[in-house]
Amino acid sequence: MVSEYLTRQTLKMFHEIASKLIHPDYRLPQGGEPTRIIRTALQRIEKKYGALTAQRVVDYVVCAAHAFKDRGANWKLNQVFGPKSIERFNTDKRRVYYENKWLASQGLNRAALLSMIIDRSEHPKAKYIFVPSEEGTKLRLLNRQVGFVICQTSTLGWSPLSEACAECEYIEQCKLETQKKYPEIFRLRMEYVSQQ
Repeated sequence: MVSEYLTRQTLKMFHEIASKLIHPDYRLPQGGEPTRIIRTALQRIEKKYGALTAQRVVDYVVCAAHAFKDRGANWKLNQVFGPKSIERFNTDKRRVYYENKWLASQGLNRAALLSMIIDRSEHPKAKYIFVPSEEGTKLRLLNRQVGFVICQTSTLGWSPLSEACAECEYIEQCKLETQKKYPEIFRLRMEYVSQQ
């Protein structure tokens, strides 16, 4: 599923590439057409390659834009992101070298483009605040020293949403171990507790 956020950010990224490397006076067409074209192109990529990762989107947009590098202002957005762009994408691995060189000529690189489209609204490790699949392991030998060792070895430690952690006698020791082993996850979990 192509999100609205990804579509908008992909358009911004393409505009950055087009205005710096293809035609300095390039402006995106007004209205909803650019959004529709980009969304359709991303849906084609998703259909052909499966998961739509941020890196794949960057590679695709760079590949599509690179094909039009010598045309100046003589092109349209739907030509750049048409069905032919999908055929061109991932056909020749050698093109990546030339694309990177082209990007570098104006101080761009794939990492900078990638940072433009990554969604930072949710922390990447937020999914680890509570891992339901760990409950069985945490309940195994609950409130025994050996159970504590199993829990520390096989799970991400203390979680504020875990029923097993709420019943455990080793909760304070577990919090200390979790803080040592996974400081960022522990911080997110403590933040979650303070918000509740």
